[in-house]
Amino acid sequence: MNKMTSKRFRLALLLVCGLVFASGCALAQSVKSENLFYMTDTMDALQSFKAHASQISIIVPAAYHIDKYGTVYGGVDPRVLQIAASNHVKVMPIVASFDQEGIHAFLNDPKARARAIAIMLYDAQHDHYYGWQFDLENVHVSDGDAYTDFYREAAKALHAHGFKISMAVVKAEQPVPASDSSDFSKFLYENWKGAFDFKKLAAIGDFMSFMSYDQNTALTPPGPVAGLPWMRRMADYLVRLGIDPDKVSFGIPTYSDHWYAAYSDKKGPHSTRDEITWHEVQDLLERHQLTPQWMDSMGVDYAYWPGPNGVFEWLFIENARSFSEKLKLVRHYHFRGFSAWVLGYEDPEIWKVLGQQTQAIHY
Repeated sequence: MNKMTSKRFRLALLLVCGLVFASGCALAQSVKSENLFYMTDTMDALQSFKAHASQISIIVPAAYHIDKYGTVYGGVDPRVLQIAASNHVKVMPIVASFDQEGIHAFLNDPKARARAIAIMLYDAQHDHYYGWQFDLENVHVSDGDAYTDFYREAAKALHAHGFKISMAVVKAEQPVPASDSSDFSKFLYENWKGAFDFKKLAAIGDFMSFMSYDQNTALTPPGPVAGLPWMRRMADYLVRLGIDPDKVSFGIPTYSDHWYAAYSDKKGPHSTRDEITWHEVQDLLERHQLTPQWMDSMGVDYAYWPGPNGVFEWLFIENARSFSEKLKLVRHYHFRGFSAWVLGYEDPEIWKVLGQQTQAIHY
């Protein structure tokens, strides 16, 4: 081999090695993940699911409710079932209630609890569901033990028939009310957070969808949907509790929040917010000629402008960049995956992020 041929050979070898190394790095950055997405009964959600089913592990339709008698009612769109079956996506519908009095009634009625479990078993068998996710919110702290007992009963019955069970749990970063100078933390603890015993619930079910979003709500001043420091504190809390990370599906929002001044006869003048889609975000930005700013400390884009009467309106934006930052948290804490609320609201670019950073598990 002459000198010129030898030189060309070494250059070719280096080029091949570089390509292999780059390919290896790309694979190393992409990890297997249980990608769970919620969906509501809208055409936008259905079209998004159809287009991106290959990147989804579990689809969770918000399709069922439960009343004070333990009657579980609702149903999943047959088109969702067909898309899921064609793409090896598991279907795990939500059974939901936000009615505190109704929740108290059925949790403390053994016949109502048995009725709910019987209905869930029938529908799961009939429609070939993967299982069920419980989403009871506005549960009073005094009903926490009853909720845990009901969950245990349901898990025993569902597991005996080969079905999975999970729970959407209201976020918290400590087991007691936060210290403040008002009764707001007390209100949150007694009506939203205090009923969830994370350690017991994690041990009973197959996983928990930790709702690490809605950091700021219509009850609070404007702020991010889910800022990174806040999300880290909640993840750290789960670690301190000793919960197996494989039991945690960490919540990631796809919706954005638009804050503005409002009025109603019941509340009078007040600040409120709407959860809006990516396309609605673009409409507001274009209408008001705005360029979003990146809030580095929170890991989100935001914008603001003077609305009617000079009162500022605020926009906290969840997009592909913020989605990517939140995915890094999921990987850092070695959680089983994420639970994203909600299909149809997302920045279309998140699917590129998912393709680069995750390989969706299909069971």
